[in-house]
Amino acid sequence: MSEPSGLPRPPVEIGKAIGWSWQAFRPNAGAFMGLAVVVVLLTAAQQIGTTSIQNVLLDCVNPQSPGQENACSVALSPSGLAPIGIAVALVFLAYIAQIGVVRGALGATRGVRPGITDLIESRNFGRYALFVIVYRILFFVGIALCILPGLLVLVFFQFGQYFVLDRGMGVIQAMKASASLASRHLAPVATVALIAAVLELVGGILYGLPMLFTLPFASLFVANVYRQLTEPPSAEG
Repeated sequence: MSEPSGLPRPPVEIGKAIGWSWQAFRPNAGAFMGLAVVVVLLTAAQQIGTTSIQNVLLDCVNPQSPGQENACSVALSPSGLAPIGIAVALVFLAYIAQIGVVRGALGATRGVRPGITDLIESRNFGRYALFVIVYRILFFVGIALCILPGLLVLVFFQFGQYFVLDRGMGVIQAMKASASLASRHLAPVATVALIAAVLELVGGILYGLPMLFTLPFASLFVANVYRQLTEPPSAEG
């Protein structure tokens, strides 16, 4: 993770990464969208499943009638909380299922076309799943603790999953490597995190349907910047 032989690394080119991502996505749109379908289905299931739960839990905020009080009691019972647990599990499964798209994006930086093997390959899957779980828990806890800690998690650890899949790193090693990149290139890395976060927010609307486009594009974008920060991309658009 050191800079090559004392030579300064060229500055990160955000515009170049965006342009390259579009050029890499266009000829492989079908393959990337196919890899993203699993994520969309899991996201849709989670959103559909939590809609009724949210409506019932609203009754617990300020119940105005015996009916609302009863609905609140049911929602907070073990059987009522079970769907919430399933919804949370679906959220994390959706994040883990992004592995195919992330693998495809990393391959695209080396001129490799994405395919179904990016989704079903088992190499580094366990490390990736564990990293995603830890990363997202830290993010959600950070957001709950006054937002700023969550944003710092997003900025400093966003490249961790790429280190896991590209170099086979473990969770802690990948976090350290990602944080090292971010600390040395804070401004462009923060910009990358902002753009990726906006794409993730947009992708989450309409039961996750926009993710068919936003998820591959964001993954390609972050993968290109990852290559710029670690080695020159070999598949420039």
